[in-house]
Amino acid sequence: MSNTKPKLTDKQIQAYRLVSGEFEGLSAVDAAKKMSITVQALNRLLSRAEKLCPQLFPLLTKQEADVKVLIKANRTNDEIADELQVGLSRVSQIIKAIDEKQGTTCSKPVKMLSYESWMDSQIVRRF
Repeated sequence: MSNTKPKLTDKQIQAYRLVSGEFEGLSAVDAAKKMSITVQALNRLLSRAEKLCPQLFPLLTKQEADVKVLIKANRTNDEIADELQVGLSRVSQIIKAIDEKQGTTCSKPVKMLSYESWMDSQIVRRF
């Protein structure tokens, strides 16, 4: 078994960073415009990236990523609602969406999927 880490192309990394809520959180349309490609081409890049690094998917929206950070900081749902200026029911909806996407339970702080350390060094070098 090889110890070679999967390598994302520069375009795949750029696409991921543009649409991931943990980075810029742009819509597919806006990300495609920023990359000067079609939405279909963007989706192909993301699909190939998912095959190489499935632990990065599914993508969180910007709001879901913000809630995830606040949960990790041990904030209560009331505090999250106040900070994000949304209703308590909206916070519950967002937490449910995170749970469904990542197969976790956010009712208490848990370690959620994120970049692996080997990916950080690649991105730092490339951007």
